[in-house]
Amino acid sequence: MKDTVVIVGHPDLNGQSLANKLIVDKLKTLEKTEVRILSELYPDFRIDVAAEQAALVRAQTIVLQFPFHWYSVPGLLKKWIDDVLAYGFAYGSTGTRLQGKHLVLSFTVGGPEESYGKGGYNTFTIKDMLPPLLQTANLCGMKLAEPVYTHGMVYIPDVYNVKEEVEARAIAHGEKLISALQRI
Repeated sequence: MKDTVVIVGHPDLNGQSLANKLIVDKLKTLEKTEVRILSELYPDFRIDVAAEQAALVRAQTIVLQFPFHWYSVPGLLKKWIDDVLAYGFAYGSTGTRLQGKHLVLSFTVGGPEESYGKGGYNTFTIKDMLPPLLQTANLCGMKLAEPVYTHGMVYIPDVYNVKEEVEARAIAHGEKLISALQRI
């Protein structure tokens, strides 16, 4: 497996996350993998752009790990994208630092699969909602791997899902992600 950096975009990984925390804990065990938890590094949303860009330059594979929030990435991860993937670094005539690197989108989806698509209450499929992220990879000249995502990843005690089932899905997601990384 190539050098990998995992950018974790969960807004409260150690407080409110069940699934993403399990996935990230699994990724932390991998060799040649740096895990950067944005909510811990930048609780004030003041991103050290130079440090983040240096982490991307060191890696051959970049993983964006996040919960799918409001049909997109969480706010801090969006700010990270806005600030770090800057003109002259990630795109533009001199912005070639990410060209040829692999990008893996790895995310959890709270709702069940049947709720996404025609007839579902979310109207669109997950893949229908990804074009902004796909185009970001394209603009940066990155090689986009097949996204890794899993539905039914929210656990609300006595309201929604069973904790052990969400944990099992998170573990399976982590294994699927690691397998995808090993194929790169």
